[in-house]
Amino acid sequence: MFLVNVKEALGYTHEQTLDSSYALITGMLQEYAYMCNERNKLLYGDEEDEDEPFEWVELVDFTTGKTKRYKKYKDAGSRI
Repeated sequence: MFLVNVKEALGYTHEQTLDSSYALITGMLQEYAYMCNERNKLLYGDEEDEDEPFEWVELVDFTTGKTKRYKKYKDAGSRI
């Protein structure tokens, strides 16, 4: 999976990836992910509106038995 991610993100072949430093490649992948996130924020904006009031609610997932945190919006009109 690592080799596929490097090929898609950086364009390296499998041989180039295996010949390169692991620390250097992971650093380059982190920088690539940061740049993609910043680009997506500019293109699509933040998905969360800061002025929309919500509260965090913890609910139990019945399949796993663990609690998960969900946002409970006071006005869901804009989210539907």
